[in-house]
Amino acid sequence: MTMLLAIAAVAVLVWMFYAPGPRVREPVVTRAHQPELPPADQLPGGDPSRAIVVDSPAVIDRHAERWPCPVCNGSVRCEHHRAELIAGQRQRVARVHCPRCGFERDVYFVLRGS
Repeated sequence: MTMLLAIAAVAVLVWMFYAPGPRVREPVVTRAHQPELPPADQLPGGDPSRAIVVDSPAVIDRHAERWPCPVCNGSVRCEHHRAELIAGQRQRVARVHCPRCGFERDVYFVLRGS
């Protein structure tokens, strides 16, 4: 008798998880709307005219990762940074990426004294 009850319990569990048909799942948390992405010129280092001043290229990664993702508020990672000549001024451009939502952007830096 105990074996028959165990088999019935397993059958019910299997049916609950693998039964055919549409499933309606309610999200745990629903958002009223997606946050709007601020324009690049409002983000720190968002364009060359608002470049962040640093003392050394060695601190660029740390500074680029300082601000959270503007989309999901998660942490961003600096993938790489490179030197570019923009409007006659040498700037460093860091590429940051949010592993949580996939958002990417460039953050502009200028070295103090250059």
